[in-house]
Amino acid sequence: MKEHSRHQAIEVVRAGYDKLAELYATEREKFDNWAEVKAFTSKLPEAARVLDAGSGTGTPIAEFLVRSGFEVVGIDISPAMVETARKNIPGTTFLQMDMTRLDFPPASFDGVISTYAIIHVPRETHAGLFESFYRVLKSGGTMLVSVASWEWEEFADYMGVDMFWSHYDSDRNESLITAAGFEIEFGCTVESGGETHHWVLAHKR
Repeated sequence: MKEHSRHQAIEVVRAGYDKLAELYATEREKFDNWAEVKAFTSKLPEAARVLDAGSGTGTPIAEFLVRSGFEVVGIDISPAMVETARKNIPGTTFLQMDMTRLDFPPASFDGVISTYAIIHVPRETHAGLFESFYRVLKSGGTMLVSVASWEWEEFADYMGVDMFWSHYDSDRNESLITAAGFEIEFGCTVESGGETHHWVLAHKR
């Protein structure tokens, strides 16, 4: 994807989720991925600091992490999503930030989680994204991501707004994660809420 097209894609995602800020939480309620999320939290130390990349409205993931006793920093490209998350979970840090340009020091987090977000990021940036996740994790830190199980890139309608998707298949995703330095604990394709996604739990070597 050319640079101007990449910028266009990012702006489409940002604008789309700005419009969906109030509706998005209800859409995500139909997904059940608690087995994967709890596998992630079981690997975290007590009072762990966790980065939620693509945190959306803060529910249900950041909310669950906070209730589990973890310190959460949520980031999202959509200002409206960030504002909604701040209202939903007062006292938790939510920042407007592009996940492909993480502005955190190395070894800042015990865990990184990203659910239903990487699929909206231009796929040619995914290798660098996983490298950034690796960089901000502490030694032995844990990462859980949902990615795609098939290769696809498209601009299309989503809940009445323009949206962009871009991803590789499950094998390519796992190879990028391994190349970034991670050791994969499991990779599994899960159907939930009428959609299929590939979930990968990995840790920093």
